[in-house]
Amino acid sequence: MQKLSLDEVKAGMILAKDVVLKDGRILLLKGFTIKPRYISKLKSYDVPYIYVEKDGVELEEFNEDRVYGDAFSSIKGIMECIRNDKKYDLVQLKETVYDMVGHILNDDMLFMTLTGIRDIDNYTFLHSVDVCIYSVITAKAMNLQYDEIHELAMAAILHDVGKCKIPISILNKPGKLTDEEFEIMKRHSLYGYEIARQMPGVSEKTARIISQHHEKWDGTGYPAGLKNYDIELGARIISIADVYDALTADRIYRKRFMPHEAAEYLMADNESQFDSEIMKTFINSIAIYPKDVVVLLNTGEVARVLPSKGMASLRPKVSVITKKDGPPVFTPYEIDLRENPTIFVTDIIS
Repeated sequence: MQKLSLDEVKAGMILAKDVVLKDGRILLLKGFTIKPRYISKLKSYDVPYIYVEKDGVELEEFNEDRVYGDAFSSIKGIMECIRNDKKYDLVQLKETVYDMVGHILNDDMLFMTLTGIRDIDNYTFLHSVDVCIYSVITAKAMNLQYDEIHELAMAAILHDVGKCKIPISILNKPGKLTDEEFEIMKRHSLYGYEIARQMPGVSEKTARIISQHHEKWDGTGYPAGLKNYDIELGARIISIADVYDALTADRIYRKRFMPHEAAEYLMADNESQFDSEIMKTFINSIAIYPKDVVVLLNTGEVARVLPSKGMASLRPKVSVITKKDGPPVFTPYEIDLRENPTIFVTDIIS
């Protein structure tokens, strides 16, 4: 570990300690890779020095894994600070989210193979990043303005920030919540609104979107029972991304849905829970099964998913590369699942 003045800091260095401002706010988290724009940001906050690891990394022009990891680390750090009543700063999160938005607007499939990473201990944070990615892809397809997409992205990654105020015993309960526990869980929407209102640089509209992400099209949602177009556009987008991503995750109390099952579930609930036009855009814009994902078919064949998006990705073309049991496949061959209705995905291997 080295202590360096900002004049000695170079892009690619890795923080060995959190960067804490004079008022106690955490600006950057340990383990974060310094990028050129962060050096000027550190100088603007009059940070005199930082601690870095002896070995840095050579920054690539762009690495989606690193951006995804930075987004995960940022939202996790902020939510843990809030839960423990520590001060924090949104600079790192905003910069990373804006980086994600810019790259998704250039290539909306860029992060799709990274979604669905599952770790029960970090579920809320990984889920927040995935919901942000799905929401931005949908907003892009809806031709929303750049500023609107940025606002939506911040609301999406912060949509569950109110869960910081929910007892861990309820968040991680292995069985079904009691009615009383569910009422406590539902408060996270309002807690999220209150937390976001106090965040510098976060708009009132962003806070409203966060508070409304569990409202339903037919008015049966919470916390206010809003319906139809009374629900903020951003909240209507996030609600779809939120449910889809939650269904495709293994939870303590249930096994995950396969992506095509989750998409079918959402479409079945289209009339009551979601804005049907946004739902169509969502399904048509994401890759239900992203390219290069390795899946297990009900036939015992192991296959790599070929590129597709939208409805076609519900039952994509796949290239069979081996078999779970039996002889190896020396020459991969294609199967179009749409043309073979008796063949379907039973598991995602990687």
